[in-house]
Amino acid sequence: MVATVSNQTIGSDGNEALDILRRLEPSLGRVSTDVSRLSTDVSRLSTDLARVSTDLVRVSTDVGKIDDRLRKVETDVAELKGRVSQLPTLWQLAGLIFAIFGASFVLIRFASGH
Repeated sequence: MVATVSNQTIGSDGNEALDILRRLEPSLGRVSTDVSRLSTDVSRLSTDLARVSTDLVRVSTDVGKIDDRLRKVETDVAELKGRVSQLPTLWQLAGLIFAIFGASFVLIRFASGH
């Protein structure tokens, strides 16, 4: 059996396989280098993902602490709202001041000996 590839006659004696390997050898070296680089990159990605996972655990813990603090703040704000709602209004204070002035006037007017 004889085959023709790009104007070359290759016999069936096994030399054609060696010719193909010789032509592919430089490419195989580059592929080997590329696979090695990919392996290194995947290793780095794995390390980075492990770090990210650790950082996410820390962030989750910190968010839990912040949530607890916010609940305390929420309770304190609710307590302050309750206290502020019980403070007298401006009209009530003005009425109290007016009543004190009125009582003072009455005491001054009728307590004097004139």
